[in-house]
Amino acid sequence: MAEEFYVGTQYKLRAGSPMPTIGGRFVLHTFLAERYQIDNYICTDSLPGSEEFRGQGGDFISANFSRLGVRGGTTFQGKVTHNPDFIDEDGLGFNA
Repeated sequence: MAEEFYVGTQYKLRAGSPMPTIGGRFVLHTFLAERYQIDNYICTDSLPGSEEFRGQGGDFISANFSRLGVRGGTTFQGKVTHNPDFIDEDGLGFNA
């Protein structure tokens, strides 16, 4: 069976707690952003092994798969999240 998947990207802003300013407004101090690559599998017949995860020498931080109701029971759908890259949040438009 051919493996079918598409790649997505998730961003997470890294920030401290909001701090009040003299004018009654609040400011949020940010320090980089995390960019995650997520592989979304529509259909696959193979699951990642434990050696592919962080802590075991691999690049994945999480995976979640469900078996599809196909006769034989060896077809799955799910997603795999890779280790994040840390990027400058200014390039993403987070800072105004």
